[in-house]
Amino acid sequence: MTTDHAELPRLDCHAHVAPDVTRNQLATLGNSHVFAVTRSLSEAKEVASRTDPTLTWGLGVHPGVASSRADYDPDSFRQLLPQFALIGEVGLDKRGPRGEQEQILADVLEACTGRPVIISIHSTGRTSEVVNLVGRYPHPGIILHWFLGTPDDVNRAVALGAYFSVNNAMSDELLITIPRDRVLPETDYPARQVHARLPGETGPLESRLARIWRLSENEVRHLMWVNLKQLAMASGAIDSVSDSLADALLIV
Repeated sequence: MTTDHAELPRLDCHAHVAPDVTRNQLATLGNSHVFAVTRSLSEAKEVASRTDPTLTWGLGVHPGVASSRADYDPDSFRQLLPQFALIGEVGLDKRGPRGEQEQILADVLEACTGRPVIISIHSTGRTSEVVNLVGRYPHPGIILHWFLGTPDDVNRAVALGAYFSVNNAMSDELLITIPRDRVLPETDYPARQVHARLPGETGPLESRLARIWRLSENEVRHLMWVNLKQLAMASGAIDSVSDSLADALLIV
């Protein structure tokens, strides 16, 4: 079933939102649905009981933040896991020791095996290593966030079933390498390079993708929702996301 462009919310599959954000502040985001990733288990604990209809909160441990890695505890992660449909932000980063990061990401992916979740993975400076770990711990809910890997890395990730959340700071050349049925939109708010003033501001990206793919903006937004629906159904997350998101997905 298709839905008009004006009716479908803008979709942002990777952004950072303050754990204490108010309802009035969320109202400024307008008609959008945002995947609000966290950087540490401590931050995730703050949002675990929130039920914001326009946000999907994530359970994360940012690989590039030393305090987040130090805060990581396998038992605590597993205790929090049933409360989240989104895992993120997790991954590998060129900042910090590779061995420690790989150990944490491997533990996260192992804990998520068989769980109905979507996993947003960071890969700055270690794209090939991330794909290697995804291959060791396959999961049908993988999203590679702001992925800057080689065409070979992209092809390997596609073969593993991964999706890619892309933003307006990525080049046309990179966007063209990713199959359109694996693309999801993001802002990575408040990342400066993307120039998004708010989480959920993915309209400029939709315009670019419309030009690259020779589609209308209406068709691009609909395709993004179709892609997310396919990912949510394949991973089982369709049954663990909020009712508001599940309802939006089921009418696409």
